[in-house]
Amino acid sequence: MADLTGGALVARTLKQAGVGHIFTLCGGHILPIYDGCLDEGLGIVDVRHEQAAAHAADAYARLTRNVGVAVVTAGPGVTDAVTGVANAHAARSPLLLLGGAAPLGLRGLGALQETEQVGLLRPITKAAWSVAETRQIPEVLTTAIRTALTGRPGPVFVEIPVDLLMTTLEDRLAPIPTGYVHRTPVPGDADAVARLAALLARAERPVLVAGSGVFWDDAAKPLAAFAQAAGVPVFMNGAGRGALPWDHPLAFAQARGLALAGADLVLVLGAQLDFRLGYGRPPTFAEDARVCMVDCDPLELGRNRPLEVGLAAHTGRVLAQLVEALPPGLGARFEAWRAHLGRTERDARARLAAECASEQTPISHYRLAPQLARVVTPDTIVVGDGGDVVGCASKVVPLHRPGQWLDPGPFGCLGVGPSFAIAAKLLHPERRVLLIAGDGAFGLNGMELETAVRFRLPFTCVVGNDGGWGQIRNPQRSFFGEARAVATSLPATRYDLMVEALGGRGALVREPRELAPALERALASDEVWCLNVLLDPGAYRRTGQVSMAI
Repeated sequence: MADLTGGALVARTLKQAGVGHIFTLCGGHILPIYDGCLDEGLGIVDVRHEQAAAHAADAYARLTRNVGVAVVTAGPGVTDAVTGVANAHAARSPLLLLGGAAPLGLRGLGALQETEQVGLLRPITKAAWSVAETRQIPEVLTTAIRTALTGRPGPVFVEIPVDLLMTTLEDRLAPIPTGYVHRTPVPGDADAVARLAALLARAERPVLVAGSGVFWDDAAKPLAAFAQAAGVPVFMNGAGRGALPWDHPLAFAQARGLALAGADLVLVLGAQLDFRLGYGRPPTFAEDARVCMVDCDPLELGRNRPLEVGLAAHTGRVLAQLVEALPPGLGARFEAWRAHLGRTERDARARLAAECASEQTPISHYRLAPQLARVVTPDTIVVGDGGDVVGCASKVVPLHRPGQWLDPGPFGCLGVGPSFAIAAKLLHPERRVLLIAGDGAFGLNGMELETAVRFRLPFTCVVGNDGGWGQIRNPQRSFFGEARAVATSLPATRYDLMVEALGGRGALVREPRELAPALERALASDEVWCLNVLLDPGAYRRTGQVSMAI
């Protein structure tokens, strides 16, 4: 038997759950947790803002498919983390946020940093708890972890008053549960799978959309096997990017609009029918298209449009069942359809290549993108955090495997980049990490490059600096005119010098010929780098690319 504090119980429970690090910003309410982490050998990464801690824990969860943990102090510590939790909620990421709280005996008296935290977090989490006794800490935490990981993954919140963290008790009085997470892949209903296979066999122009659920179900191999057997064009969405390598003959990207508008059958795997897919409705989807969905969350089935078949099941298991159910030689049936989409794909890539060849100064967004693509190897982890500059890069940068590309997800939360890069390098020190950031996005959490320097987590941050919030500024000019374009411009700030002041390295890139050597030097280094690339603010708009998601 041994005496343990509540803080030690927290750390021991996290360690048993396979957590290796926590992300945090200090506060008196959570100091006992730090002390417990030191005893248990958990890494403590302290950042400069609680939002960044939540973002880092989100990325940690995505890269491990386990819980990522952020520990924040009471009151403003918790409220600062709210944006990161909301982003994880939209991205189906199992983030565990631990919040300190005022002592139980002082609740309602106006204690320091006291506020209603559980009610604040409940709408953007799968569940939220407040621990009432020290001996309940392991049970509440393991319940939270199980909730975060099972079914549709998502964030959870646990509040622990500081007096409970400081209380000491015998470990036998607070046993840590084991075997509490069971994620057995659920196969699809046999009759529903048979109906889906029959629909595929009768289709003329099928399309498959592989979304984030394919990543969370670790279903890249079953997807490749199904694509080979069925011959169906595959478009990847969200965290599903990279589920098939970019050069796979059935991986399409540039022809998605044509494909969805012309398809007679759309199979959606682990993707929400939200704004990214036109809500599953015309004109994005063909008026008479038959839509089928597979998702771990039954509430997604039938949302925004009726379905021919909806399966609440593991995407990998359903794909394996479909391979067995499909008639042999089905892929030949869709040869003309694939060729039609292939021509559009090649034409779109040719147009992109022409735009990418520009030698103009200031540099265009499309001139930067192919330079980034050339340095991305199969082992590189790419983080996208921005608007137009990331939108350009996403069309050009090749992805070789699942989890290679990290971005905010459907919540569209800018500022995730430095935290995501920190988590990626922490988990994979042997890999190169490339952060592609807009100048607006970089300003939100750019101080976290000091965190990367302090923890010796080298990565390369490329800031596409077009002097503004381009993805909003360009449609603003189109809708309201230049004279009424307000609140969307920024100065051409020397972010490279800022990062040098934080202990990293920086370089200002003005001309296209400077891009390749700057990237090579930064990526070969064992230091944190910021390449501040001056871009033409009007270049993206001149290509006709004006986007504003609403």
